[in-house]
Amino acid sequence: MIFRKVALERLSSPEQLDQLLQVTNPRGWLALGAMGALLLTALAWSILGSIPTEAGGEGILIRQGGVTNLVAAENGQVEEVLVSVGDAIRKGQVVARVRQEELLRQIQDSRDRLASVRSEYSELLRYAGEQERLRDRGLAQQRANLEQSIRSLEREVELARERVTAERDLLKDGLVTKQTFLASEQRLNDAQDRLAGARLDLNGLELKRLESAQQVEQQLETRLASIRELELELRERQARLGESARVVSSHDGRVLEILADRGDVVAPGTPILNLEVTSSDLMAILFIPAAAGKRVQPGMPVQVSPSTVKREEFGSMLGKVVWAAEFPSTQKGMVRVLGNEALVMKLMEEGPPIQVNVELERDAATPTGYRWSSSIGPSLSISSGTLASGSVIVRRERPIRLILPKVREKLGL
Repeated sequence: MIFRKVALERLSSPEQLDQLLQVTNPRGWLALGAMGALLLTALAWSILGSIPTEAGGEGILIRQGGVTNLVAAENGQVEEVLVSVGDAIRKGQVVARVRQEELLRQIQDSRDRLASVRSEYSELLRYAGEQERLRDRGLAQQRANLEQSIRSLEREVELARERVTAERDLLKDGLVTKQTFLASEQRLNDAQDRLAGARLDLNGLELKRLESAQQVEQQLETRLASIRELELELRERQARLGESARVVSSHDGRVLEILADRGDVVAPGTPILNLEVTSSDLMAILFIPAAAGKRVQPGMPVQVSPSTVKREEFGSMLGKVVWAAEFPSTQKGMVRVLGNEALVMKLMEEGPPIQVNVELERDAATPTGYRWSSSIGPSLSISSGTLASGSVIVRRERPIRLILPKVREKLGL
């Protein structure tokens, strides 16, 4: 009752009628202003800001030259490997030797056949010389005999012709019979025929000599052609031995892995070692699940986080997409790019991914030489072969565009 009476007296006192009623205090106004500023900021961000849509994947940092295998060119057995893992090698350097047993047998076979044909040629050449001397001697004797026969036949023909002339006159006088005259003419004709045959044989001796010489020449030329073919075959096989016995690097690079040991039997195309092609710049190869990867296009920005760097502390490496595959990668294709089957199996756990190649932005002011999203990056070196995760920003949308559809849905519009 006492408090109630005092309250009534205060309300009825004319001295309090000129005082203003205090609705809120300054602290309340400050809180209200802060809330209003926050709402205005949120509204401005919803209109002017953007929310990224990302496609993420796993991958690896490698030199831009990529990873390649150095392979055997022929069947054989690894005789020695001349490099070790981590070695820097130069283009044209011999990195391994492969013993070519089959090719060595072929070379020996070519040598044996070449020696045999050369021996045949030498024997034929010696035989041809002897045959030529014997042939010339025989032909000379035949020529002498034929010339003597021709002289005898010429005398015989001359005598027979004189006899026929004489008997023709006698036949006119009736001193010889016609039968005798005809017999004399027949003997003349026979002698003339034999003389013509002898002369023909004499002319044929030179043709025989030429034919015999030509036959020997053809035999010698055949042997020479065989020798030339075998020499060419031998040189080609020796060149193949030189090329295939040496596994030569086709690039400057660094040895990542030795894939064949001494004594291993290899076939053409068998990898001997795995080589990272030397290049001054790193690139990221990401493998993004196919559903998200199909949205990736060249030129899109990318944030790459190496597994050796804390993203919360240093942020991510910045880059852009330079190539995105049109079709999902196969296991064989990924092994060819990465050179590591275990890593490929890990990256294919969610199915065949889309390969995305990312060019990293250079920045000479940072310790790593690359641009980072939130700092100058770590002081450690980022080396090739580092596993990494990456996010490709495939789309940016204003927040209000995402809110309005929800509002319309709630209002039933």
